[in-house]
Amino acid sequence: MTQALEGIRVLDLAPLLPGSLCTQMLADLGAEVIKIEGPNGGDSLRSAPPLIGTTGSFFHIANRNKKGIRLDLKQQRGRDVFIRMTGKSDVVIENFRPGAMRQMGLGYDDLKKVNDRLVYCSLTGFGQDSPYSQSPAHDINFLGLSGILDLIGDKGGNPAVPGVQIAGAGGSLHAAIGILTALLRREKTGRGQHIDVALLDGLTPFLGLVMSQYLTDHRLPRRGETLVGGGYAFYNVYETKDGKYITLGNVEKKYWITLCTLIGRPDLVEQQFAPSPRQDEIIEELRALFRQKTRREWVDLLDSKDTCFAPVNSLEEALQDPHIRGRGLWFKATHPVDGEIPQQAFPIKFSEDQPGWKSPPPLLGEHTLEVLREMEFSEEEIRSLKAQGII
Repeated sequence: MTQALEGIRVLDLAPLLPGSLCTQMLADLGAEVIKIEGPNGGDSLRSAPPLIGTTGSFFHIANRNKKGIRLDLKQQRGRDVFIRMTGKSDVVIENFRPGAMRQMGLGYDDLKKVNDRLVYCSLTGFGQDSPYSQSPAHDINFLGLSGILDLIGDKGGNPAVPGVQIAGAGGSLHAAIGILTALLRREKTGRGQHIDVALLDGLTPFLGLVMSQYLTDHRLPRRGETLVGGGYAFYNVYETKDGKYITLGNVEKKYWITLCTLIGRPDLVEQQFAPSPRQDEIIEELRALFRQKTRREWVDLLDSKDTCFAPVNSLEEALQDPHIRGRGLWFKATHPVDGEIPQQAFPIKFSEDQPGWKSPPPLLGEHTLEVLREMEFSEEEIRSLKAQGII
């Protein structure tokens, strides 16, 4: 079946998590994604441990359905090849520091002269015009600057470092949304545009609830005291008798009533939003109560009832969860060199043309000759580029 982005060609100069996940989603949706890597080792994630066979596991999980070519952009002839390729492409995505592509003659203003239909996405930490635009950063830095990190953790404790990459994954999704939007707009106007995606900006939606409250009442929310941050008994995490944990999320009163009935504490129904110190006392009472049964016993008691709860699963347990297994969110596929490799499913279900696995992540430079021939480079040009170490 024809997929939504079939016929769209993407030149991918954005390795690591945000760029790789973004372009993998575009490839899953049918785009021809050409991953361009330097001649000396390519994407650093190829060699990042743990390895599966010859290649890093994360490279495998974020680069399926792509073609891969070697191209040395440090040499002028390599840049000339890239410019020529943009004339036959629809999208460029890059994550160089702001100004670097322009210095190489590969900025949006340079490339739109070759192809005014080009959608050019710059995916960076802070965007093109930030006072921090030249600063290096990682996920924890973006979370700290945004205000999110200050809200994660226990009351009176230190900020807790999330064990997952929130800013990186969020940036991937926002870049994909921006590219799809620009492609749709191009259908109406015939023109491409430059998209400036900053990982720090992409954290804004995660702050919607608490920031809207703060901007309204000017009361600074504190770690472990907010509605969804551990400040209330009905939305919290509790340790069980066997040292495991269970989550409650009973914001709506009807769910809270059901929970209070099931645990034998109907007296707490009307105290759902009791202020401190009573709210702190309720949390401690529920902590003592949940330690009286194992997690399995609590799940059996609360399961299939009209209340919001869930166990805190380890990754091993999550893979066995009926929903996660039933929806096929994680699976293994076969790589021609490295054998079985883990894969994440495309996270949206379609009634037709379901995106997903079509081909394994490319070997370094695997499709160089194929791509250049498709781009109408002559055999003589290809031999010359190879001889000069450009490809």
